[in-house]
Amino acid sequence: MTEEWHLKGDYVEACNCDVTCQCIWMEPPDDNLCTVSIVNHLQEGHYGDVDLGGLSTVLLISTEEGVMFAPDTGWDLVLLIDEEASKEQQSALEDIYFGRAGGIFAPVADTHVENAEAALAPISFDRDEDEISVNVDDTMTVEVEGARGFNDELGTITPHPLTADHEMSTGKSTTATVDYNDQFTWDVSGNNSYLGDFELANG
Repeated sequence: MTEEWHLKGDYVEACNCDVTCQCIWMEPPDDNLCTVSIVNHLQEGHYGDVDLGGLSTVLLISTEEGVMFAPDTGWDLVLLIDEEASKEQQSALEDIYFGRAGGIFAPVADTHVENAEAALAPISFDRDEDEISVNVDDTMTVEVEGARGFNDELGTITPHPLTADHEMSTGKSTTATVDYNDQFTWDVSGNNSYLGDFELANG
């Protein structure tokens, strides 16, 4: 029986698209490939009786050519889990993010994911309003700030699939580097970022 789960906290992503992530509009990404880091810092959360609050996760995603969410586009991904997680918390987060526990990640896993692995890592997360920095040892560094437009207002983007209200703020990375292995190595600094609060559940 699938456990009920709920996650709520801070969200940031940094990808290779220059100005904005075109996957939102089902258009091909820059260079016709997507390389993206997605970070969730869980202010609160649970998987059944397992408390997940205070932990962070990172998804590293590398896609085949084409529109990211097109049914025939395959993804390879790595899930990095906060090294502070217990075995029960690690198992719960793998079930959620690998789509085994329903919610938004289930159709993603069924439709797109071809290869997936998980690992524990030391994840540090810091947020000051629309400035976010994340560091994963020597593996990943992401630093972003909100992108403001007319009247110095922070931009928003919708519909974003990875939060319940489908809205995120626009941003720009100052640093966005990954060095996990030969496949998951990139520097997309200075490109698109989305950030904000997120909430997801399988109920």
